[in-house]
Amino acid sequence: MLPGVCIPHGDEMSFTTCAHINLDHLADNIRAIGQKVKPARVIPVVKADAYGHGALPVVRRLLQEGYDMFAVAHLKEAMELRDSGIARPILIFGRLFPDEIPQAIQAGFRITLACREDVDWIRQAGQDLPAYVHVNIETGMGRIGLFVDQDPGFFDCLTRSGCCIWEGLYSHFATADETDRTYADLQLSRFQNVVSLIRKYPGAPRMIHMANSGAVLGRPDSYFDAVRTGILMYGHYPSAQALRTIPVRQVMTLKTFVAHIRRIPERYPVSYGRQWMSAKNTKIAVLPLGYADGVCRRMTNTGQVLIQGRRYPMVGTITMDHTMVDIGEDPVTVGDEVILWGESSHGTLQAGELAEKIGTIPYELTCGVSRRIRRVYTGDHPESG
Repeated sequence: MLPGVCIPHGDEMSFTTCAHINLDHLADNIRAIGQKVKPARVIPVVKADAYGHGALPVVRRLLQEGYDMFAVAHLKEAMELRDSGIARPILIFGRLFPDEIPQAIQAGFRITLACREDVDWIRQAGQDLPAYVHVNIETGMGRIGLFVDQDPGFFDCLTRSGCCIWEGLYSHFATADETDRTYADLQLSRFQNVVSLIRKYPGAPRMIHMANSGAVLGRPDSYFDAVRTGILMYGHYPSAQALRTIPVRQVMTLKTFVAHIRRIPERYPVSYGRQWMSAKNTKIAVLPLGYADGVCRRMTNTGQVLIQGRRYPMVGTITMDHTMVDIGEDPVTVGDEVILWGESSHGTLQAGELAEKIGTIPYELTCGVSRRIRRVYTGDHPESG
């Protein structure tokens, strides 16, 4: 044992590294979003394991709050929810291929269409049930979506296919969270033109949706019949430029503990590559998590943690399993709780602030928390489907 370091026993210490997920914050956030956008409905986005928060517990709580349609990226994500008893409609953003389509139709998933070939694949699947489909319109994202001018006969093809129920039409903003509204205005105008165009078709969709989290905050003209909210629901603003028109609280708190305290002399290096060297005799707290857990290497000599309500800098290269913090001469002890982002009784660290420091977005931080980190839930509700 280090001289002068006391290791407490019993309830005085909790050797726990976990992602604490506060489902009450989730519920509060989505209620606030719903109030902002009504009468439009809210489609919660739970792809990527609900942005690292755990899709099944998140969906179950949202069902309790009255939300009855969800969105994911891939068939596998939708099937995991269905196999866990979630019976509500699930929109799949990503393209489905011929071997996936029969399963998606039988499960009642909402299938995204972006070209005529998608309709052909559904027809060729030869299922005894119709496919519920949402058409993704390319308006400027440049990723997935139908260029209407490249296939002006697409909507005729769709409405005459006999195998699809056309439930929705949507698009996706590329810059809705930026202060310069020019490109978002252009995208919205393009989408509105398509919305006007499809009104003449029999069976035109009743669910028009375009707004993502950035647009929910600052583009009421894009709400249409529904909005899709992801990162905002989890308590983060999509960018530093995004408007703060809805107050939200972080749903995830990533926390660990001080595993070891070491005293190092002046001008002594810490970690791989000697990327940091002590300016004076100091104490280093070692935390038992690293980049394998979601503390990315870009936080090296840049990130901060919260211990006993005070911020301390991460020092030295982040390693696979450990992160080092310079605590100076402060009375930090082994077992003290450490907050990497989120809330505690001693204060708050915003994931968005950390993300901005290292040149990324809060999405990447929460999605990057690995399966090695246990999720602990509060505000959980009984199972429901």
